[in-house]
Amino acid sequence: MNKEEKIKVAITAGVASVILLILVLFLALSGKKGNDEERMNENITDYAGSNQASTDVSAGDLGGSAASTESSAESPANSSADSSTSAASVTATSEYKDTAKNSVSGNSFYATNTAVLKDVYKGMKYDLNAQMQEMYAYWADGNTEAVRELAHLERFEAMSYSLSGSNDFFYYGDTTGDGVPNGTGLAVYAGDQYYFGEWSEGVRSGNGTWFSFYPNYSQYVVKEHMYTGEWAGDLPNGQGQEHYDYVSEYMNDADIYLQNAIGGFKDGYYNGDMYIITVNKNGDASEWDGTCNRGTWEQVLHASLDTKGKIPVLSLKEDPERHVYMTKEGLKNNGVSGIITGGNVRK
Repeated sequence: MNKEEKIKVAITAGVASVILLILVLFLALSGKKGNDEERMNENITDYAGSNQASTDVSAGDLGGSAASTESSAESPANSSADSSTSAASVTATSEYKDTAKNSVSGNSFYATNTAVLKDVYKGMKYDLNAQMQEMYAYWADGNTEAVRELAHLERFEAMSYSLSGSNDFFYYGDTTGDGVPNGTGLAVYAGDQYYFGEWSEGVRSGNGTWFSFYPNYSQYVVKEHMYTGEWAGDLPNGQGQEHYDYVSEYMNDADIYLQNAIGGFKDGYYNGDMYIITVNKNGDASEWDGTCNRGTWEQVLHASLDTKGKIPVLSLKEDPERHVYMTKEGLKNNGVSGIITGGNVRK
């Protein structure tokens, strides 16, 4: 091999060595990045399921909104629901689970809790006026999907978080001469709650829609809770509809999950003839009829108690001989839970 050929071989070997070194470094860095991303995702998951938090916000004058589910959708002869069954889903994360299991009885369906926003928003900046205008425009156009997307953005959750521990609210819309909400307007409360609709002398009155959004990281069974219809005195009063959306993977087979309650409302409680839709973890819905008197279910006429002494209160539309049964405690205080009431406009 002459001198020129030796030089060519040396150059070729050198280039190959450099390429091999680059490949090794690339693989090493890629693996590290992948591991870092995995650890980051694990940390986010751990954070979402830990750091137990609670809200100090009042739920209006609806007492005992979260409670044990003590009703059954079975016929009296086949009823097997245990009256001690806890409404706290075993899959609910800690910030919700502990508040649910310590609640008093008083709701005939799954015992839901209001949304909990983490303190990661503490000190986070937001533009109050610009954000309220932005959301107002979408809501006025009837674009609730855009409203929903905005509510889950960090800057909007930070805005709501800044109201934690208070029943005050931010407001954008029509007012009286001295700035009191009057006419049509948008309000945001603590706990990721929003209202858009009619106001009278500082309180919700007329037609409007209330949303309670749950943050995506919460891993709670409830994804969204809303009421739309007539209001008076800052609470649902008149004809309206309550609605829940759930995360199916966190639902269980023991509890009864309310999807829709349509009918009359009195100071937030179900009142009069009610059309109820329940849903299970598979997405199957059942339709029921019942009558409530200011939050207390009435016994179905000509129907007997079940074998455990529970009371029939709802009848299946397609088979009126099938009922939902509840304990005496479960009959009471049924209505739209968690609505923040009162307070003043926060500037």
